[in-house]
Amino acid sequence: MPNGKFRFVIIGSGNIANTFISAIEKINNAEVVGVVSRSLNKPSKYPNLNSYKKLSDVDEKFDAVIICTPNGLHHISAIEAASLGKHVLCEKPIDINLDSIDKMILACRENNVKLGVTYQRRYSSDNPIIKKLIDANKLGKIFSVDLSVKNYRDDNYYNSGEYRGTYKIDGGGPFIQQASHYIDLYYWFFGKPNKIVSKLGTFVHDIEVEDHGAVIFSHENGMISTITASTATKPGFPAKMEIYSDKGCLILENDVITKWQIDDLPNPTKQKSVNTHSGSATAAVDDTTNHEFLIKDFIDAVSNNHDPLITGESAKNATEIILEIYQKQF
Repeated sequence: MPNGKFRFVIIGSGNIANTFISAIEKINNAEVVGVVSRSLNKPSKYPNLNSYKKLSDVDEKFDAVIICTPNGLHHISAIEAASLGKHVLCEKPIDINLDSIDKMILACRENNVKLGVTYQRRYSSDNPIIKKLIDANKLGKIFSVDLSVKNYRDDNYYNSGEYRGTYKIDGGGPFIQQASHYIDLYYWFFGKPNKIVSKLGTFVHDIEVEDHGAVIFSHENGMISTITASTATKPGFPAKMEIYSDKGCLILENDVITKWQIDDLPNPTKQKSVNTHSGSATAAVDDTTNHEFLIKDFIDAVSNNHDPLITGESAKNATEIILEIYQKQF
């Protein structure tokens, strides 16, 4: 780490690259030394960064890459970076194909580099509190969860890149894109369902993938859950998770507890307001708090040789669930 700073190269130049660079600017012991883009494009907010066509062209010393390319290309950059001995932090989902994910994990393991994934919702607002309560069985017997990720994306969003709205590169529609964070959160809270039934459709956009769908999960313990994911529900709504148990209920909106009625357990939230993100047309992320948290953890994982909070193996579970949602349509 030259000059005592952990150095990143960003691979990809879209909106999410801006988010990661903004987050790194707020971390004292980290910096971005370049961007890799096949077209030599640069993130819109950071036009002064050095740009390279290939990772092997980067002439600056660096420690790790952050992968911000489209979903189905993640494994390509991860495997290349690992072969160069560089650590890998990957935007969600880790990838869209289980074989590709396994190759990413193996490449990083064989080259003794860390692989982390930014499913930062696990550590957003009240979510860590709920995780601890679930693990300690404080919420009682949970029998139902209703998860709603009703976004709206206009035609400009899908027209902004040839890969958007495709199976080959995007991997699907809102379930693997916008709802991926919350399906990972669902897995973190409740584990994998043992049965999945889904119905998906395309209603508003001229794309080959779904723009709206609903799923029913069942678990070995009898719990029944529903998930709705959409980019067609105008004007867009805050993500909401409703949890019901024999002790009562709670509701999370954008990761903040907005309803709490659990017997003999006081509301644990320390949040004063709900994040105002509404699921509307823009995909830009302005609040970098959670990204900063995971980037700091990733730097510490490399520096002190421990696993990142969200490993490749852990992140793979969300993709497995999503792929089964796509496969189990009626």
